Amino acid sequence: MLIAALGDIHGNLPALEAALEAIDDAGIHTILNTGDSVVGHRWPNEVIEILRERDIPGVQGEMDRYAVIFHRKQATLKSKEVDPELFDQIRQTHEAMRSENLEYLRGLPRHRTLTVDGIPIALCHGALTSQSESLNANDPDTKFSRQRETIPVRLIVCGRTHGPFSRMVGDTLFVNPGSVGIPEGANAVARYAIINTEEEPWTAELPSAPY
Repeated sequence: MLIAALGDIHGNLPALEAALEAIDDAGIHTILNTGDSVVGHRWPNEVIEILRERDIPGVQGEMDRYAVIFHRKQATLKSKEVDPELFDQIRQTHEAMRSENLEYLRGLPRHRTLTVDGIPIALCHGALTSQSESLNANDPDTKFSRQRETIPVRLIVCGRTHGPFSRMVGDTLFVNPGSVGIPEGANAVARYAIINTEEEPWTAELPSAPY
């Protein structure tokens, strides 16, 4: 089975549309979203509405949570957690978003397990153990093994770092599709992943779509 994964859209509608067009052209129907769908670009409502219309399973990212709690926690965010530029982006996103889209983000889990074509998959933003923790391609095996112990599945899809990677630890494939919405330097490309479970060992391609 082919599964597409994307995440870290950060409100970038043209990038999301480019990634989804490439995924659709490949004939892939199952798409997963690793969160941080909003904060960063000016289309948070349009991005959320596409995710909702297409019923793409996702999780709540750290920036998604900040956008949801901004009204209640803005003093805490301003004084302790985020720099002024990011604080302003969160404020603008919160103020721009329609209430139903904020409620959608509020209702997303921080991690989830779903079964696709008989395959159990764990989906998270940073790591299964914490929304604000990250998995990086060069982390030691022990860090990945802790995630496998948390939820014993053969496929774990994560995001947050914007750095795409595919890594097999034991019999579990870890995939970070990279960022859809944050350009790589001067290159406006939307990153995503295509995971292939049709042959052993499972593999993942990490293509990109220009926009």
